[in-house]
Amino acid sequence: MKKIALMFLIVAQIILMTGCSLQNTEVKPVKQVTKEATFVPTPNTHILQTIEKNIFGDKTLEKIILYVEETPEGMPKSWSLVIEGVEKIKLFHEDGLFSFAKIAFADIDNDQREEILFYRQSSGSAGATGLNVYKISERKLQQIFANNNEFEPSAQRFVVKYMDDFYVKFEDKETGLKSVIELDPDQYSGMENMLPNIATWVDPIVDYSLVDYNDDGNKEIITIQRVIGISHADTIGLLKTTYKMDQGQYKATTQTLCDSRDKPLAEVKLKG
Repeated sequence: MKKIALMFLIVAQIILMTGCSLQNTEVKPVKQVTKEATFVPTPNTHILQTIEKNIFGDKTLEKIILYVEETPEGMPKSWSLVIEGVEKIKLFHEDGLFSFAKIAFADIDNDQREEILFYRQSSGSAGATGLNVYKISERKLQQIFANNNEFEPSAQRFVVKYMDDFYVKFEDKETGLKSVIELDPDQYSGMENMLPNIATWVDPIVDYSLVDYNDDGNKEIITIQRVIGISHADTIGLLKTTYKMDQGQYKATTQTLCDSRDKPLAEVKLKG
């Protein structure tokens, strides 16, 4: 059944080749403007989310609205986070990568107050996702984490190469992370001839995990990228970068390569 499913997804990959082309796309940073002004929507502005939540600690519910401003063709131009009628944050859509946006809430520094998590996501098959995190202080929003998924062509930074006997070499030339990924022969039964075609292909960030690994009360933010095998549907590894709170801001501390079952294979420390 696994073979049949994988073969089906390989065919689907060919059909979705345009959506999978993110590996060869250089993504520019998303422009952000911090604002404190009454929000005035344009005719092309639409509501994406409406939430009533006590975020200022004053025991009253604030009305929180996420807006999108679109082009005449219906593509996003910018997203605005509006609280009680005041535009607090505006993220611009300059690179054409992200198509969707949403906000969520989580207490990531154990101060009994939730932070705002502002996500944007691509409509491509890679599902590239950006995240900005804002801490609420004195009714203002302070950015403490931002990852706009600035993505460079895989081959400029990484090396992913089939060695032989179901082993794949992996290297990140920027951080020095190196390891060997062992493949499951059963998963490639009847498709062994495709293994030498494994090329350097590491997807952009597809997900974020918020976990307090060291029990210090602050959650670490872990970005997750897929290392691709014989097709876009074939995940052979997970590349994770861990960010930790340092003096009120998140900084990158470690990079870890895991196999497709999330078993750590190698790790390097980063300079933040």
